[in-house]
Amino acid sequence: MTVWKGKNPVSIETAKRVRQRLSGSIDMHGTFDMAILSRLRFKQLALVASLEVTTNLHESARELNLSQPGATKLLKEVEDTLGVTLFERLSRGMKPTAYGVVVARHARQIISETGRLKAQLSAMQRGEYGKVRLGAIMEALPGQVSELLMNLMETNVGPQISLMVSTSDNLISALNEGALDIVLGRPVEHLDMTGIRFEPLWQERLAVVAAPSHPLVPSKQLSLVDLGDFSWILQPRPSPMRMSIELAFAHADLPAPHYGLETSSMLMTTLAVGKSDMLAVLPQSVADYYQENGLIRVLPVRLEEHMSRYGLLIPNKDEFDPEVEALVSLIRASV
Repeated sequence: MTVWKGKNPVSIETAKRVRQRLSGSIDMHGTFDMAILSRLRFKQLALVASLEVTTNLHESARELNLSQPGATKLLKEVEDTLGVTLFERLSRGMKPTAYGVVVARHARQIISETGRLKAQLSAMQRGEYGKVRLGAIMEALPGQVSELLMNLMETNVGPQISLMVSTSDNLISALNEGALDIVLGRPVEHLDMTGIRFEPLWQERLAVVAAPSHPLVPSKQLSLVDLGDFSWILQPRPSPMRMSIELAFAHADLPAPHYGLETSSMLMTTLAVGKSDMLAVLPQSVADYYQENGLIRVLPVRLEEHMSRYGLLIPNKDEFDPEVEALVSLIRASV
């Protein structure tokens, strides 16, 4: 199986080998491998993380306030320490190898965790709870996330929350790179899920929506056949909503809906639907919220297909910070 990161394919096996090499500095009993730890430095990791983005040694050296010879030396040292080539040296710039992609991701995780350590110590000195970086897909907002945040703010008990709202693939990438602590979303097949544990918690139905002034709104009952003459706003493939609506039409022996706009933004979808005769499909909870606020109307058509369950996506760790464990317990208790 291959995981794609930018233009560089990374096999699951490669990811595991490099992860074992990096995590090998601490064995399962907590013993440090000083041969690795004594040679790895934060500056080296920062350089690898930067180089994967810039693909230019001069630019990364300037970004990290290094001389170019100094950056070249650091890169060679980290490659020697890990025993793999991280970047191909090209006539114009550098290209990360499969090993380089994986090491860069771990480097970002280590740098991110160091920043979290500093923030947590500062919070402890002030007598405060730490901060949890929560990622959530849009359909989790009207119910689970909003209720959770309101309860935390009303009781003033619990961690501070930093919330990122996006699609599951973006959130999982951020989770893999250490930019998020936990995610409310769905597993994504084409991403590396080997370091993530999934707990399915909620099932979401889909709703077909239209503008309040749409000619189909007065109808008491509709079928997919009635929707075929209208243009749609769809999410890009392979989003679960896109696949679900196309599957519904296929099961009804109908051609896939014609679309005039593709967007992953549910807000853009809602705004465009409200100002046109186009149709769209939204998670039922999101559709109900926008309908209650008069922006759209849910059409009386039943979709048998629904998206797979979403729930908690958590890194495979033996230990979590207390504030992360507290938030996970609150989420589980809300089901």
